[in-house]
Amino acid sequence: MDKNGLDILKLLGIDAKDGKIDIDLNKTKNFFNSLQTTLEEKAKKIDEDIKNDKLNLEEVGVKIDKEHISLDLTQTKSFFENLTKKIEGFAKEIEKSLNEIKKPLNKRQTKQQAEKSEDNSQKI
Repeated sequence: MDKNGLDILKLLGIDAKDGKIDIDLNKTKNFFNSLQTTLEEKAKKIDEDIKNDKLNLEEVGVKIDKEHISLDLTQTKSFFENLTKKIEGFAKEIEKSLNEIKKPLNKRQTKQQAEKSEDNSQKI
């Protein structure tokens, strides 16, 4: 797993090693509270901009004021292409992290199944 995947798990309070997963619920709670605060602040800013008829999303190719709406479709397309790449990268990191967590669990399940099979064969 690369450094970013480990950083995300660390922020979430998740530590997976030696076939064990430890979750620090305080870190997990703090992470989501921080995320909530950040999103609320961004939503409040956008809401204020909309109320004041001053919404400027130039990065996305959209500019809105009291009299005009301007759309730059080339810039919008570029923004969404970049956003899609970032989301795909983030999804891949989550998938890698989950696979790293699953490996020790799968080994343990395979070992338990083998032991169970061995026990059943000894009973016969």
